Amino acid sequence: MGSIINKKRLFSFLITFISLACAAQNPAVSGKVIDTNKQPVAFANVVLKAVVKDSTFMRTSFTDENGHFEIASDPDQKEYTLEINTIGYESYSAALEITANLKLPDIVLQASAKELDGVVIDQKRPVVTRKIDRLEFDVENSILSSDNAWEIVKKTPGVIASSDGLSIRGSSGILVTINDKKVYLTGTELKNLLENTDGSNIKSVEVITTPPAKYEAQGSAVLNIKMKKNIGGGYKGMATGAYVQSMYPKGVVATNHYYKGKKLTVFGGYMFGSGHYYGESKGDVKYFDANGDVSSTWKSIEKSNYRAKQQNSYNITAEYTIDSLNTFSAGFNGFQSLKSTALVDTPTYIYNSSGQLDSLFTSHNHRDYPEKNSTFTGSFEHKFNATHMLVLSSDYTSYYTNQDQDINTAFSLPDAAPYRQQDIQSDDTRRIDLLSVQADYNGQVGTTRIEGGMRYGKVDAENNFDYYSEIDGVPVPGNLSNMFLYDETIMAGYIGADREFGKWGFKLGLRGEHTKLEGDLETTGEVNSQNYFKLFPSAYALYKASDNHQIGFSYGKRIIRPQYGMLNPFRSYSTPFSYTTGNPQLQPTIAHNFGLQYTLKGKYMFGAFYRYEKDPFANITYQDYATSTIITEYTNISSNTSVGAEFNTNVELFPWWEAGTFLTAGYQQNSFQGADGTIREIDRWTFYGNTNNRFMLNKKKDFFAELSFFYSSATVYGAYKLGDISSLSISFRKRFWKENGEISLIFSDIYRGERQTTTTSYANQYSSYRSYGDTQSFRIQFRYRFGNQKLQDGKAVQKTEEQNRL
Repeated sequence: MGSIINKKRLFSFLITFISLACAAQNPAVSGKVIDTNKQPVAFANVVLKAVVKDSTFMRTSFTDENGHFEIASDPDQKEYTLEINTIGYESYSAALEITANLKLPDIVLQASAKELDGVVIDQKRPVVTRKIDRLEFDVENSILSSDNAWEIVKKTPGVIASSDGLSIRGSSGILVTINDKKVYLTGTELKNLLENTDGSNIKSVEVITTPPAKYEAQGSAVLNIKMKKNIGGGYKGMATGAYVQSMYPKGVVATNHYYKGKKLTVFGGYMFGSGHYYGESKGDVKYFDANGDVSSTWKSIEKSNYRAKQQNSYNITAEYTIDSLNTFSAGFNGFQSLKSTALVDTPTYIYNSSGQLDSLFTSHNHRDYPEKNSTFTGSFEHKFNATHMLVLSSDYTSYYTNQDQDINTAFSLPDAAPYRQQDIQSDDTRRIDLLSVQADYNGQVGTTRIEGGMRYGKVDAENNFDYYSEIDGVPVPGNLSNMFLYDETIMAGYIGADREFGKWGFKLGLRGEHTKLEGDLETTGEVNSQNYFKLFPSAYALYKASDNHQIGFSYGKRIIRPQYGMLNPFRSYSTPFSYTTGNPQLQPTIAHNFGLQYTLKGKYMFGAFYRYEKDPFANITYQDYATSTIITEYTNISSNTSVGAEFNTNVELFPWWEAGTFLTAGYQQNSFQGADGTIREIDRWTFYGNTNNRFMLNKKKDFFAELSFFYSSATVYGAYKLGDISSLSISFRKRFWKENGEISLIFSDIYRGERQTTTTSYANQYSSYRSYGDTQSFRIQFRYRFGNQKLQDGKAVQKTEEQNRL
């Protein structure tokens, strides 16, 4: 772990360096804005634009509490337009020539003739736009803006949300970003974050199925949430409380606060959650004799009760604007769940070849698993002029988790007292330190936009596993205890350019990443080393035949690296005859994505896609006949191929009824090496459909209802055949107190359609599990906003690929 200390020093040095960085001052224009009563107008928007043809120069600022403002100009420009506007006043505009620092006389704004109390912002339907490298779902001022971010993401075309998380085109290896800044959180933590992000601050959601070179090569797709731009200053806040009833109750309270001054912006939040979660899985495992006949059948019913008594997440970020060209920010965010436990009861019944109960055993698994992580971030942004910008950023993350497990199993014959007791105890402690340093440049040469950057990432991980087992009080020989050390370094660089030629638009990019890693299993002395360099090209073309017809093409090469837990070779037992283990020999997956898109009349979007993955990794379940044990192990399968077509639209059926529809159909094929050593293929035609209907229930436009339904047909994953699932959800929302208050009622998975069957069936292997993940629920939520709600929530804290793999 010593090497990470030097990285901490490097991180501290970078923060110190960028905080002292200061660019040369350009000529600036300053002044004071007042009203007709000579009172200062605070937090008015101030915009400085160059008037030279083909110039894209624009600077924005706002007045402080005393009405003062200052904006730096571009040394390459002289003629500008100054615009000032704010709610309640007529807009102001004036032509300026700036060759040196310019101090303007007081600017007087005239009160608007409109009666502000009667102003109503008309709501529009969400708009889906196809851009050259992404699909943008614009929800600003739509009915969906009353939702939280999680509900908006669930309704975004092309995004599939389930109890297992988010996926795009059947792949769950996606990166979630806010304002192009990565968000690291686990599935439940990510959901909690988005559920407590106010949808009224979201401008749009971008679905990037083929990410360009500026994004890290890790992950199959990117989901980017774009927040609204700043339109004022001051303070705002939000408080939320929610009660959820599924199998058991749970609740969450959260508060977010945001302040924007002339130079300093501070935003932060805190969330506390507590609850009881339920899971259920019914298993059916068959063993065969040499003739292929069933020799025994094992049936189990696993019931899981998870209790998270104290889940705490918190964040704070400060951003300081040195001047209009230089901005520095630093932040801290963390998550703690120190009192989380799980009780898993699994009775297993063993039947002989005649179907008669032969024996049984019942396992009681008690787990304590405290978890915490902390991240420190820093960034410095410098604008050389209107078209050239450099961003330096760095972050450090410390992650810790400890799983203390005690499994007690009683073995018995039918209608008899237990004849044997087995106890398994294990303690799995994991510590991971992550460091990232990055530089990104954006510029423009003529009409060609260019970008480039470099990145350094470092990972140090330590897993310490202690194991003990006894039968009837007598220790079992054999020691499974071990220590696993993991070290990884990634150096990356990228370049990209895009330009338009008449009706054509093109975008090209190339990213290179050098990876060096070493996994050391100390007890056995086994060392796994990898050292490789790979290039990741991307290319896009978009042809706008007319306003009604648009055709696009995309290609991108990606890499999907395994999460660190997948590399951990230790055994995590659920019963004495069932365990999951990682694989330090896992190789990264290389994916090639091809896409073809056609947009009709700006609202009907058709697409076709082809995806090929080489050496994808998956958790494969197989039966060890020698020990009658079910083993789930992460391994690389040979390949994964997906091809299909998709359609989405969002239309207004009536003034009070909007509907969004997403459909996709295709073919998926996996090749894998079975437990018998034979290369096998598994394939399936698949279909997914999702419709979201939004209803306005009154003339005041403050009472809404939504009805959502999705259906996912049977599909394949690795060696598994996954059964079909579906879900119906209904929600009602009512706003009051001048739309600052809102109460919501949400009914999810009404008929428990999200139960899913997972089956492995080939050669002498057969196992089937039908699982349910506590998705049927009723949620009542109250949210209250206060302060100046014209403010944006601010920039998101940047998160790295390494953090996303924790």
